[in-house]
Amino acid sequence: MDDRVRTGAYRIVGTMQTVTVKKGETLQRISRRIFGEGMDCYIEAYNGLNSGDVLQEGQKIHIPRLELKKKKNK
Repeated sequence: MDDRVRTGAYRIVGTMQTVTVKKGETLQRISRRIFGEGMDCYIEAYNGLNSGDVLQEGQKIHIPRLELKKKKNK
């Protein structure tokens, strides 16, 4: 699992939706539109992508359903 997801504030609990990539779209743009800034690592991990991967028009990207992790009591 990606360290950014493993140590992040959210955990992936399923699929929220599937998006078809439009011409010129990037993973960062899709992520920003759905989740906000800095959340693209969750989409990358869920789809087995790397941050430098180029998306192709018509490609299907699965958007993960995220759940806030509960804080552990010490």
